[in-house]
Amino acid sequence: MFYFSDVKKILIILFIVSVNSCSKYQKLLKSDNFDIKYETALNYFNDSKYSRALTLFEDILSEFKGSSKSEDIYYYYSYSLYKLGDYASAAYHFNNFSKTFFSSSKSEEMAFMSAKCYYLETPPSYYDQKNTNNAINKLEFFISKYPNSNRVSEADSLIFQLNLLLEEKQFNIAHSYYKTGKYNSAIYSFNNFIENYPNSKFLEEVFYCQTKSYFELAKNSIDEKKDLRTKEFIFAYRDFTLTYPQSKYLGELKNLRDEL
Repeated sequence: MFYFSDVKKILIILFIVSVNSCSKYQKLLKSDNFDIKYETALNYFNDSKYSRALTLFEDILSEFKGSSKSEDIYYYYSYSLYKLGDYASAAYHFNNFSKTFFSSSKSEEMAFMSAKCYYLETPPSYYDQKNTNNAINKLEFFISKYPNSNRVSEADSLIFQLNLLLEEKQFNIAHSYYKTGKYNSAIYSFNNFIENYPNSKFLEEVFYCQTKSYFELAKNSIDEKKDLRTKEFIFAYRDFTLTYPQSKYLGELKNLRDEL
C-alpha cells in the first residue's frame, strides 16, 4: 500500500531523471561528436521522440553529406517531419530524397510518401480545392513512374478519396446557388455535376434541387417566358419521377406541379 510519502519520493525521482535527461540532451546538442549524435538521434526516433530526433538529424545533415550515413540520416530526418505532422516540409524532403538518392532502394517509398503528404494536406470540401487537385496529380505521377509498385493500390485509394472531395465541393457550389436563389446558375452547375459525376451519391438530391430550381423560375417568370419555363419544369419533374419512382421528394414535387 502506497502512502503519500512514497508517492512524493517517486515524483522526486522522476523529476530528477527528467532533469538529468534534459541536461544530457542539451550537452549533446553542443557536442562535436557527430557519431554519438547520430546514434542518439536514431534511438530518439525509435522511441517516438521525434522532436528531439529531428533536431539532432538536422544538426548532423551537413556533417555527413557524401558519407555512407548521409542517406539514412536524410531518410529519418524526412520521416521525423512526417511523424510530427509537418506534411508540407515532409513532402518536400521526401521528394528531394527520391531525386538525390534516385538509385536507393528507398527511392520509390520516398516518392510515394511525398505524394501521400500532399493528400494529407488537402482541406475539407468547403475550402478551395487547389491542393486536392495537386495531390491527385502527385499520386497519378507516382503511379505512372512506378506502375508495378505494391503501393499503387494505396495510391489509387487515395485518389478515389480525393475525387470524392472534389465531387462534394462541386455539389456544395451548385447547392449554394440553389439555396441563395440563383436558380439559373444552380441549373447550370447541377448539369455540370451530373455530367462529371453520373454515379454520385448526391445525384437524387441534385435532380430534386434542379427540378425545384425550374419550378422557381417558372413561378416567378415574366409572362413571355412563363410557358417555356413551365414546360422545362414539367419535363424535369417527369424525368425525376421516372428515375426515382420511390423518392421521398415525389409528394413535394407533385404539389409544385399542381401549383403551376
